Amino acid sequence: MPTATPSSVAQAVPAPTSAAGFQPRRTVVPMAFPLPAASGYRYDDAWRVPRLGIVYPYNQIRGVSAAGALLRAHDGFDLRVRNGTRILAPFAGVVVNPAAIWKPWDPQRYGTVVAIRSTEPDSRGYYALMAHLSRRDVSVGDRVRRGQAVGLTGQSGNAGGTPPHLHFEMRAPFPIAYAYAGVRRNLDVFDPLPSLLAADPGRS
Repeated sequence: MPTATPSSVAQAVPAPTSAAGFQPRRTVVPMAFPLPAASGYRYDDAWRVPRLGIVYPYNQIRGVSAAGALLRAHDGFDLRVRNGTRILAPFAGVVVNPAAIWKPWDPQRYGTVVAIRSTEPDSRGYYALMAHLSRRDVSVGDRVRRGQAVGLTGQSGNAGGTPPHLHFEMRAPFPIAYAYAGVRRNLDVFDPLPSLLAADPGRS
């Protein structure tokens, strides 16, 4: 198990326990960075940038088309990294089946996924979802430690024609009210960038 970095142990403020006052672009969830400190990576596509495809009930939107259709947005943040890089559990928790939580699940979009529900006191119930993996080293129901290797990066799902990257999402254990382009929706997804930056060993 990799040793904890200073940035991953210095976060003493617990994550919000309800949607009251929740700030989707500013919330920091205490966690460890999902890639090894020695790996070469950079921040790439951000949360809510335009995406094509069907908008599922758990997806963010960026607006509405002239015909009234919801326009899909990016639900996570991409970390550009070479294929085969180890992926680390951002917190201690339980590996869950995303298809049982976010419906209808689209494996052709996400590819091979590891989704973890935190059991840590400061982030209990929060989810980290890591997609487009080339290999998964844990199974649904497994308990994992913070920093444990859980798989390898890849280009599975719809990432085949894109530069190699890790798609990283964070989801809350409660719905958050959003209103974009006059459309009100309750979603559990929020911007993972503040949490990534707070945990990033290269930015501590």
